[in-house]
Amino acid sequence: MKNALRTYYSFLWRYKTYFLLFFFCLILNAIAWSLSPYFYKLFLDNFASTDLSLVIKILIIFALVRIIAVLSEVGAGIAGDKMLVPASRDARLKFFQRINELDFAYHLSQKTGSLISTVKRGDGAFINLHFMLHWQVGSILINFVVMLFFLIRLNFWLLIAVLFAFILGLITARQLIRQNTQARREFIQSDDRVMDVITDNLMNYETVKLFAKEKWELFRLGEIHYDWMKKFRRYNWSFRKIDITTGMINNLGLLIVLVLGLIQLRSQIISLGDYMMVLGFMTSFYPRFFDLIYSARHIIQSGVDIEKYFQIFDEPVLVPDPIKPIKRDFIIGEIEFRRVTFTYPDNKRPALKDFSLHIHPGQAIALVGKSGVGKTTLGRLILRFYDVQKGQILIDGINIKRFSKDQLRSFIGVVPQEPILFNDTIGYNIAYGRAKASQEEIIAAAKMANLDEFINGLPQGYDTLVGERGVKLSGGQRQRLAIARMILSNPSIVIFDEATSQLDTESEKKIQSAFWQAVKNKTTIIIAHRLSTVINADKIVVLHQGQIAEIGSHQELIQKTNSLYSYFWHLQTQSEIL
Repeated sequence: MKNALRTYYSFLWRYKTYFLLFFFCLILNAIAWSLSPYFYKLFLDNFASTDLSLVIKILIIFALVRIIAVLSEVGAGIAGDKMLVPASRDARLKFFQRINELDFAYHLSQKTGSLISTVKRGDGAFINLHFMLHWQVGSILINFVVMLFFLIRLNFWLLIAVLFAFILGLITARQLIRQNTQARREFIQSDDRVMDVITDNLMNYETVKLFAKEKWELFRLGEIHYDWMKKFRRYNWSFRKIDITTGMINNLGLLIVLVLGLIQLRSQIISLGDYMMVLGFMTSFYPRFFDLIYSARHIIQSGVDIEKYFQIFDEPVLVPDPIKPIKRDFIIGEIEFRRVTFTYPDNKRPALKDFSLHIHPGQAIALVGKSGVGKTTLGRLILRFYDVQKGQILIDGINIKRFSKDQLRSFIGVVPQEPILFNDTIGYNIAYGRAKASQEEIIAAAKMANLDEFINGLPQGYDTLVGERGVKLSGGQRQRLAIARMILSNPSIVIFDEATSQLDTESEKKIQSAFWQAVKNKTTIIIAHRLSTVINADKIVVLHQGQIAEIGSHQELIQKTNSLYSYFWHLQTQSEIL
């Protein structure tokens, strides 16, 4: 929690002028409001005075103090808003930046529902903490200090009684708040699991309907809610314990102080004005102190939420940028895998083992083999989604670890196996890799990807929304849009990861000539199961258990007796004939 608060105030301190002005006005406001009991004393002590001008002066000063309280409250509000709003924005942007900085492996292990809940709760907690920590806690502490200042000057035993009641209430509340904090954390975990199920259901609604699992999904959510209800009840009960315990202690402390003051008044140790001052301080401070403890639920909730919100900043980047990255305006596209060994974090078996391959600039290399032999892994390693455990990957003779990830990936265009699109227009998605592209360039890229005719047939053309993750388009249309997006980004290295896997035979043939034209003079890596895609590759690399089993052109490999490639080729051509 300490680290979370340190981070919280680091965002507020970015606007230190407003930060300091806010706290100056807040302190002035709290002191001004806290002085009211002292003026009660002055009124009573001087009420019977024959000097009417003295009483009028007291009234005027009292009115001025109240005006100062009002003006300082307005000033604190304005300065607080000037500080809080941009600081909240900065925290949100920092969270978003960190999410994008974190590695591919991190995102594979996270659930979208939990992240959405974290952002939503954390963003609200950032605002709430400002009002609760500063306006509530801060003003009450100042009120307490002002009260102690006058009690020290007034009577030692009254001071001791007030301190005893305050400390006892604070110690008790602290222990109860610890229990409440733990209950809140457990409730958040349960609440996140509920959100994960709901988000998962919404994102996979088609699968739910295909298998008629609507009732099952409702049952699954209901089962998870049993734990949610249990944690929620425990969390709420922790507040009831705070209410009962602190309420009894605070009211008992208030009674002790007032009775002690009454005894001293009867003994003429203090005056009636002094007693009224004590009464004013106690009746103004203790209800606010009790309200603060009562509202501890909101402080605890916001504290836990902000802690989880800021935890993202402590997540390590496993694939870091170099401290002094090398910079290149362009590359020629030579790629070399030099004795690369790589194992995924959650696997024991290496995905690649002592893998070496040299790809010349402008050469088209095809990677084929059974699923799980390391084809897609090679693409991920070139992009530095992961770093190799042994060996090196070189581009133009430079270890890719020496490039910043941004620059490295700017040289590479990828058409993934399952393109995911933004819920925006077709034109926006095509131009995503090159935001300043003209409409003519977008259309030209769509034509090369055999997509323009389809787009022109839509009522809104390139302004047509593709839906969440591109669900309004067919698999083949999404694939062709991804190809158009790659073409427009004009990379030096192109990776096709099962680029035509979702296309029918006719569309595939149209795409073949288009993308071979698009990758002319570019270094190209084609990852494919469908071997008709790789016939024109300069070199075909057959992988087996993370190593190269065969290498050569289509004609060379097809003529080899008992070769894996020949086996795959005949298996596919026979199935197509059947």
